[in-house]
Amino acid sequence: MRAASSRGLGLRLVLVFSLIATLCALAIAYYVSQARQQVGADYTALVTDVVRAQQDPAALRMTLDSLIDRQDRIHLEQIQALLWRIPRRIEGIRLQLRRSELAPASYGELVDELDHVASRLPALEAAVDVAAEEGIDARGSEAILVLGMEVEEGLAWAYSELNELLHRASAEQRQLMERLTLAVAVLLLLLLLAIAAVMRMLLHLHRQREAMRLQSRTDELTALGNRRWLREAAGEAFDRRRRHGAPLSLMLLDLDHFKQINDAFGHPAGDAVLVAFARTLERQVRRVDRVARMGGEEFAILMPDSDLAGAEALAERILCATRAMALPGPAAEHRLTVSIGVVEAEEEKSFDRLYSRADPLLYRAKADGRDRAVSGHGHAAPPSAGGGVPGHHDAGAVQAACEGGPRR
Repeated sequence: MRAASSRGLGLRLVLVFSLIATLCALAIAYYVSQARQQVGADYTALVTDVVRAQQDPAALRMTLDSLIDRQDRIHLEQIQALLWRIPRRIEGIRLQLRRSELAPASYGELVDELDHVASRLPALEAAVDVAAEEGIDARGSEAILVLGMEVEEGLAWAYSELNELLHRASAEQRQLMERLTLAVAVLLLLLLLAIAAVMRMLLHLHRQREAMRLQSRTDELTALGNRRWLREAAGEAFDRRRRHGAPLSLMLLDLDHFKQINDAFGHPAGDAVLVAFARTLERQVRRVDRVARMGGEEFAILMPDSDLAGAEALAERILCATRAMALPGPAAEHRLTVSIGVVEAEEEKSFDRLYSRADPLLYRAKADGRDRAVSGHGHAAPPSAGGGVPGHHDAGAVQAACEGGPRR
């Protein structure tokens, strides 16, 4: 029962730990997924705008080259469209940089360059307007080319540096998130280890408590239940009797002249005899019967679902088995007998009352010559045929008297 209780608790703790571990694994997976999305989202919009803005200086250079080669009015219109778009790109990037988590010192020089470019745009726009009104000549084309190349070079450098800055920042953030993810995973692992340690301690405490409980209810010498254990078992048996009307019997047993064994062969030999007798009782009873050592050489058997006749039959078998016992050690030549008192519960509602009825019967068996059972009806089972002093019966006579007794 104790092992089953510990296994049941251990299984429940394993299930709880598995559930907690699964939840922790799901939490880590969710955190990693969200962290990756966050890392990608922090600079996505800004990088996209910078990539788009990098097309402006390239388009400006191509338009300027075409303007110098062909001096077509359509190229002036393309430059005017770029001059309208470039300052808006610059302003949008400036706002996003301020909202980002980048340190202002890291992009301050780039913003200054964009501001410088923005300050040169009015001059370029004026030169383009003049060329559009008065026509494109060599002088006007040269002015547009000089101003346009200055704007193009400034934009290209600023956007290129800004793109590299954003990629470094994104990489650093990704590395930071990986470290944070690792830290979270380690913390959850430590938490799981702490939970496992607590659960192991709980299981250990449970086992200790069960061991102490078992020790408090078990006779240390014979490993049978003790008086406390038998009283608890009797409580359950009386409950069953009240519910179902099942019979209940009690047998008290006391080894005859046991002090002589201790005096003649020593207490270790006496202890070995008690253990051997306990095993003999266990072999004679049913699984539902409860065998206990009450103290010293006194034992008891609680018999649920057994009436007085069944209890008397068991007492006869125990008398025979005790006479036939081969005693261990130096007491091997000695023969053992037992006196028994047997009762069936009637009006009693507790173990103590039932015990108080059986105890006088046990003493009557002692007074009537020992090696016998006295039941609640006053019936005494006499010693086996063969005569002699109790405990020194002839082995052949014992075998003849007890052979063929039915087991319950």
